[in-house]
Amino acid sequence: MNTIQNNKEVLLLFPKVVYVKQTSIDCEKILQLTNEKASVSGNYDDQDKKYLTLASKNKKILNKVKYKNFKKEIMEEFYQYAHDVLNYKNNKFKMTTSWFTKSSLGQESFYHLHNNCMFSGVLYLKTNEYAGGIDFCNFENVRFQLKATKYDVLNATNYNIVPKIGTIVFFPSEMYHRILKNKSNEERISLAFNFLPIGHIGGEGDSHANIK
Repeated sequence: MNTIQNNKEVLLLFPKVVYVKQTSIDCEKILQLTNEKASVSGNYDDQDKKYLTLASKNKKILNKVKYKNFKKEIMEEFYQYAHDVLNYKNNKFKMTTSWFTKSSLGQESFYHLHNNCMFSGVLYLKTNEYAGGIDFCNFENVRFQLKATKYDVLNATNYNIVPKIGTIVFFPSEMYHRILKNKSNEERISLAFNFLPIGHIGGEGDSHANIK
């Protein structure tokens, strides 16, 4: 998106496009289907449960039949990002992995990115303004570290999103991000997912591919 002010044009060249939308997906119904009130024992990866956000062992959770309609809704939201915003309309996309994350009081995650995928996303099922949003960080080498009088998407090296229940976020998988610390007594529960393009990719040279 470009802006024109006083006959001057500001170009956002080569940006990382992050998509944020408040959806009408029935998050309460998803929570009911997950039996989240049950013990987390055996359902989540063995992590430091005192400090780190928990991730479900099942990394293809939305392949379960009971989530079929919700997976369809999420894919429809994703295509608004990939097709309507980014104009990648020549390809369909496949959800390669999907999993739950849960943060209790004091839990957070480290900065990380997602390999072996093109886009990633998260749907917030249960949260509040203190339960821990998502923080994006630019780790590219900055030659001069200047202090701005106002930080925005044009000059920030970190950017936080404070989600609500039903908020969905999509972003390029190479972006470093982390789950911020849950500072409330309420659990923060979300669904995360990754995507790959399928079909013909590239031209007809030596670097094209057909992915099914």
